[in-house]
Formats: sequence, C-alpha cells, structure tokens
Amino acid sequence: MIEPRSEPVFPVGFDDDALEADLTYLPASAEETLRLFHKEVRRLEGIPKSRLMACQAEGRDGTRLGGCVKTYIPWPNGRFGAVFLAVTHPNRPLALRVIAFGIRHHPPGSMAQTVYEVADRRLHG
Repeated sequence: MIEPRSEPVFPVGFDDDALEADLTYLPASAEETLRLFHKEVRRLEGIPKSRLMACQAEGRDGTRLGGCVKTYIPWPNGRFGAVFLAVTHPNRPLALRVIAFGIRHHPPGSMAQTVYEVADRRLHG
C-alpha cells in the first residue's frame, strides 16, 4: 500500500535586518508573535503549502505583489502577516524568503504601513 504524501513544506529564510526594522514600527506584541512564528518554522523545517496564499498582483491600496505569497500570523487569521518571495535553494526546488512582517490591515486611526505596503516598498523602491 502506498502512503499518502504529506503536503509540501517550503524552507524559509528570514532577513533579520529587515524584520528588525519592521518591529520598530509595530506594537510590542509583534516581537513575541514573530519569535513564535520563527520557532514554528524551525520546528516544521519550513512553512506548509496550505498556509500560503498568493498575494494580489495589484491590491486595492496600490501595492504590487504579483509573484509573492503571504501567510497570516498566528495562523489561521492572525492580526499580523508575512510576505514571502520565492528564492533558489541548493537542495530543494525553491525556498521562500520573508521580505516583510507587519500588521495586515490598518487599525482605526493608525498611520503605520501594512505588511503589504512595506513589501511593495522593498520590492519596488
């Protein structure tokens, strides 16, 4: 009997300098949320395909994230999110690199950028 294949898990790389910059503009709870996400990614040796969603090529806010994927943190509908870009991996078909971490949507009265706005700025200057 053939055992069913488990879902693909994509290796994840973190840009520590970018994430540190992201945390400076976020509430204190963001650092602990990111730490727990990082720990879970290490435990799973990546992020499962089922937790990834394609970003919109052009968002309502004017962001352009075609080709990127995102996840919500904590899963499944957390307040925070991460945006990933596909990168090459020496031993796997591909890996993902976190290019931005932050709040998914503007809280009322907030001027902070969303994770999608930060990712767009990093991709397109």
